[in-house]
Amino acid sequence: MRLVLKYDCQAKPRLLQPTYKGIIKFMHPQYAGTIEKLSRWSQQEPSIQGLLVLGSQVRDQYKGDEWSDLDVLLLAVAPHVLMRSNAWLNLLGEVVCVVEEETYLDWINLTWSVKRVLFADHRAVDFSILPAERVDDVLVMNADIHAHGYQIIYDAHPNLLMDKIEAILAHQNSETPKAPSQDELQQVIDQLLFQLIFAGKKIKRNELWVAVCTINQPVSKLLLQLIEYHTTTVVKTSQDIRYNGRFLEGRVAPTLLEKLPGCFARYDRLDAIQTIGRLLEITDFLSRQICEIQGYSFNADPVRKAQKLFEDMFANENI
Repeated sequence: MRLVLKYDCQAKPRLLQPTYKGIIKFMHPQYAGTIEKLSRWSQQEPSIQGLLVLGSQVRDQYKGDEWSDLDVLLLAVAPHVLMRSNAWLNLLGEVVCVVEEETYLDWINLTWSVKRVLFADHRAVDFSILPAERVDDVLVMNADIHAHGYQIIYDAHPNLLMDKIEAILAHQNSETPKAPSQDELQQVIDQLLFQLIFAGKKIKRNELWVAVCTINQPVSKLLLQLIEYHTTTVVKTSQDIRYNGRFLEGRVAPTLLEKLPGCFARYDRLDAIQTIGRLLEITDFLSRQICEIQGYSFNADPVRKAQKLFEDMFANENI
């Protein structure tokens, strides 16, 4: 028989008292008052069934500082009410602006709602506001984040959230970053080459905005993937906290670190052209080293042909 824990959205504890003790261990002092206010508010607000702090402010590895956001998970009976109104945010201080994001996760039929709030004293708080009735799905979705640290600030059912999280983490497998297969590596190389030549063509058509956006967006994401492959296979410094290039500067090879300033383009025709040239060279450099370590045969033909296309396009340019 499988035991399923039900989350009663109506029950509330009789005594209004904090469910955590003292200041969170790794949290920057500027957020201490925020936590105290959120704790009192959640106990008095009937809609709130659980409130947790996640992310850099509660992890011991690469812990947050005064410039880091405070990541809060709110489990509410009616998340849409909190998303529609900003009045409740005033209890935390003077608000500068609020950004709202809603992402529909069709595979579990759940809308992930977020409020990103900037305060006048530089604090930034990201609220993920989710339905309390979907607590199991929410906690499973956040398991990788919980594994690096979490702090329960309020639980309408004492110990229920902790029991659920710990049960999930007990079955959570920590995956070591894996080296790419030869096919995976070649796919990233091919996409990079295609996008770089596409950007070059846009420069030739005098569509500089599109060219620069291509270099600084899809190309940079593909390059990051190639760099992560490199840190995993060559430098061997890749780690769990690495999404979106987190802490990349401390993980890449020194020789690559010197090349990174040339990976992004300014809104300037000559600079964009030169950036494409540098990115073609970096693609070749990273790919060759990965193939050498992995024992793959490096197919230099696509890179060589892309470099020839680039040179032909700008043969008459003084670059």
